[in-house]
Order: sequence, then structure tokens, then C-alpha cells
Amino acid sequence: MFLIGQGGNLYHHYLLSKLRDTKKTDEKYVAPKGGLFGFVATPHYLFELIGWLGIAAVAQQLNVFLVFTSMSSYLTGRAVSQNAWNRSKFSVGDWPVSRKNIVPFMF
Repeated sequence: MFLIGQGGNLYHHYLLSKLRDTKKTDEKYVAPKGGLFGFVATPHYLFELIGWLGIAAVAQQLNVFLVFTSMSSYLTGRAVSQNAWNRSKFSVGDWPVSRKNIVPFMF
């Protein structure tokens, strides 16, 4: 789980870094595409949580599960804010209203 989480996080951060290269247009912001960005606003947060859950599963310690819980709470709030911000900046064609916050098809 940890390796899947880290790999997914790395891939989606790579996609976000490619947006900086393509910002040579007149547009100030570009909607991210590729990976799970078609389904959720913050797939890199989802994969980070999968990594933390993998650590918690291996450690089997209450404090690590509490870290996972606090990270889930923090990143979920950030995902909701990011999705709302994206909806305000992009057209419905670039950022559909049906796009979820952090978990595909659910939230």
C-alpha cells in the first residue's frame, strides 16, 4: 500500500509539474488532466493517504493510526477547498460539476 501510495502521489505531482511547463499561454491557470484528475480534484492527496494507511497497517500502533486519521481530516478539508476553487476558476467544460473531491465516484 505504501509503494502504491507513493507511486500514485509521484505520478500526479509529475502531471502537476508539467502544467508549469505549459503555462506559456495567456491563461493564468490550467486545469490538470490525466491520471485520476478526470475523476477527483486531488488524486495526489488520495495516494498520500493510501501511503499513510500502508504505514499504519504495518506499524499496528495507535499513534500511527491517529496520524493517518489526522492526515485524512486535513487533506479532505484541503481537497474540498481545492475543488471549490477549481470550480470558480474553470469552465464547466474544463472542470465538470460532477468531479469529486478526493475519492473517485464517492466524495
